[in-house]
Amino acid sequence: MRNKRLVLAGVALAALVVAGVCVAASLGAFKSDEERARDAVAELMASYVVPAPNEEGEEPEDAAWPADDYGDAATMEALGRFGVDADEWRRHCLGNLTYEVGEAQVDSAAGTATVGVTLTNASLSSAVQAAGSDFSAFSQTADAESAYAQGGRAALFSHLVDSVYAHLDANESPVTTTVQVSCVRDNEGAWIPQVAGDAAFFSALYGGSDVISGLAAQ
Repeated sequence: MRNKRLVLAGVALAALVVAGVCVAASLGAFKSDEERARDAVAELMASYVVPAPNEEGEEPEDAAWPADDYGDAATMEALGRFGVDADEWRRHCLGNLTYEVGEAQVDSAAGTATVGVTLTNASLSSAVQAAGSDFSAFSQTADAESAYAQGGRAALFSHLVDSVYAHLDANESPVTTTVQVSCVRDNEGAWIPQVAGDAAFFSALYGGSDVISGLAAQ
């Protein structure tokens, strides 16, 4: 009898799960194109949020990070020559990022949409400039001579990068920018954000810094 009750309870639980999935799917089916486009951009933006680890130092398994495109291929090509880790660099660059997804404007006939996003982040170009000033002063010290003697140019560049990280982490020069993210609707009705090569979007993402062109201040 007890086994029968357990089986019935299991069946009931499975039915509830299936019902929940069906309800969620049904609710999604009633969303407007504006809501779907907005949700797609919200999902994109979530992938740029650096996941916060728990007390054990483990990051949540459902974190959207890493993003598919950081727009920084030219920048990372230059930094990679000096051994800069791309993931570490991006975590410092985006550690202070906040954003708000706004309204969507949809052209259903054309299958296109734009969604406004307001981004606030520490300015990468300002952090690099500040680190450059710090390095100019550091280069005149005995510590710089010692670092060079022990590790050559790589050691000096590592010191410079650490200074960039420090300025980024301090969030000294936050910049707020509103941009429009373009989306297209695929054959299955899903809205796909189109940010590849979008200089305005990636400049806003990095606090007004042209990472697409290899890190030029704007």
